[in-house]
Amino acid sequence: MSSLRVLTGISRSAAARSAKPTLSLAQKALFSTSHDKTYLIINSLGIDRTGIVSDVSKLVTDVGGNVGESQAAKVGNHFSLTMLISVPTEKKDSLQSSLGSLSGMTTHCIESDTDPTATKITPSIAYSGRFVLEGADDPGLVHKVTSVLAKHNLSIDTMETSDEIAPHGGTTLFQIDGIATALNPLPKSFDPDEIRGELADLGNSLNCDITLEDNVSRKKGGSWIWENAA
Repeated sequence: MSSLRVLTGISRSAAARSAKPTLSLAQKALFSTSHDKTYLIINSLGIDRTGIVSDVSKLVTDVGGNVGESQAAKVGNHFSLTMLISVPTEKKDSLQSSLGSLSGMTTHCIESDTDPTATKITPSIAYSGRFVLEGADDPGLVHKVTSVLAKHNLSIDTMETSDEIAPHGGTTLFQIDGIATALNPLPKSFDPDEIRGELADLGNSLNCDITLEDNVSRKKGGSWIWENAA
């Protein structure tokens, strides 16, 4: 709203003299400051309790900030909250101080040097697949599965892991569920069936099932075509 006051505060006589009225140095400074934002990625972690998201977002709002993207997850008895926010630059230090004072929470802030909302060129996805592991828990499962994916230049977009005691017996069951993608251009050697075979062999050696379900359902002209199967 301050930017509007600056513009409307120019005298009518000045507007009459010129189609492009000139702002004073003080007005320019005020106009610039009102649009000066800093983008922060904040992560808050603490023992799970009611009201964590409300408490963190209130501190952001109280200093005139705005929450963009966010993710929250409960891990064990802890709760993790990650937010991408914009905040007036002159308020960023006080916000970080307030976040650091939240009872029972450890908060880290990373300053982004670019506007994350700016138009960007998004690389096209050439392949997407859902990988799932289910079976007996074993040390190193996550590393072994993701190593196979990385070997074939697949990047992990999302991944969740969980464990639980089997209904009959004391065996601990482990599950991995995630989405892996590869960007254009795909190498000629890229073969989802080969990756599936390696994952299946790995599963057999670890006494568990590992599958890879394509979201790419057909080839055209020798290239994989992206199709969202969801």
